[in-house]
Amino acid sequence: MTVIEILNWLLFSVLALAILAVVTAYFKSYAITQPPKRRTPVVYHPDQYGLVYEVIDFATADGLQLKGWFIPAAGGETGKTIILCHGWGANRGELMRDTHFMAGHGFNLFYFDFRGSGESGDAISSVGYLETRDFDAAYEFLKNQRPRACERTGLFGASMGGSVAVYAAAKYPELKCLLLENTFLSYRRVVANFSWLRMKVPYWPLVPMTLFFVKMKLGADPEPFSPAHNIAAVKVPAMFINGDHDDLVPLADAETLYGLCRSEKKQMWAITGSTHGKCAEIGGEVYKNKISKFFTENL
Repeated sequence: MTVIEILNWLLFSVLALAILAVVTAYFKSYAITQPPKRRTPVVYHPDQYGLVYEVIDFATADGLQLKGWFIPAAGGETGKTIILCHGWGANRGELMRDTHFMAGHGFNLFYFDFRGSGESGDAISSVGYLETRDFDAAYEFLKNQRPRACERTGLFGASMGGSVAVYAAAKYPELKCLLLENTFLSYRRVVANFSWLRMKVPYWPLVPMTLFFVKMKLGADPEPFSPAHNIAAVKVPAMFINGDHDDLVPLADAETLYGLCRSEKKQMWAITGSTHGKCAEIGGEVYKNKISKFFTENL
C-alpha cells in the first residue's frame, strides 16, 4: 500500500468517525429533550392516601394545557400553600407519593405536571428552561383561583423541579421559602453526567455536540436558567437536601449551590446512602420530620 493510499484511508476513517459522532450526538439530544420514550403514567393519586383533592387544568403563555391537583390541608383549606415541582422524567403523582404527608401539617399542596410529563401537553422537555413558563402559569392560576391559599406560599423542587423553583424564588420575592432536593448546579454539568452515566456518551466530543443540538431544538440556550445563575438572588429561607451517593447531582455540586445562596437562613442536609431521587425513601421518618419542620417554621 502506497503512502497516498494510507493517507486516503486515514482521511476516510477520520471523516467517518466525525460523521458518526455528529449523528450520535444528534440522536442523543432526543434523549435529553424527550423524557422516557413512553411517558411515565400517573399511577399515584391522592385518593389512594385518603386525601381530598381537586383536579386542575390551566394553560401556559405558549398555549399548552397542564394538569395538576390542589389538595387542601387536612381539616380544610388554609392560607399556607406549598407548590411542588417534580423532576425530569417523573410526574406529579410520584412526587405526591413522597410528600403528601404535609397536608396533615396544615399545608395546602399544589402539584402539577410539567410539559412533556404525566398528563400535561407537549412532548418536549428542556430540563428547566421551558418549564419556568409552566411554573409561571401554575402560580398565576393559584393566585387567581385560590387567593386565600396564597397568603403564604412556599416552594418544593426536586431535581429539575428544583431548578425551576430556584428561578421562581428569584423572580417572585413574595414567596416565603424554598426547599431543594437533588437539585443540580448547572444544566451543562447535569447533562454531561446524565450522558455518561445513563447513555455511556463520553464528554468529548459528544456532549458539546449534543448540547448544540439541544439548543437548536429549543431555539435558546437553557444554561442561563441553571440554578447556579439564579440562586444568588434567593433571599428567603432555604433548605438543601442531597444524597451523598447521588451520581447525577454529586454532593459537592449541591454544597456549591448552597454556598452561592445568599439567604441569611439556610441549611444543608446530606442523606447518608441516598442516590438520586431516593431521599424520601432513605430518609424515612427523619425526612418527613425535617421537611415538616422547615415549612412550619417558615410558612
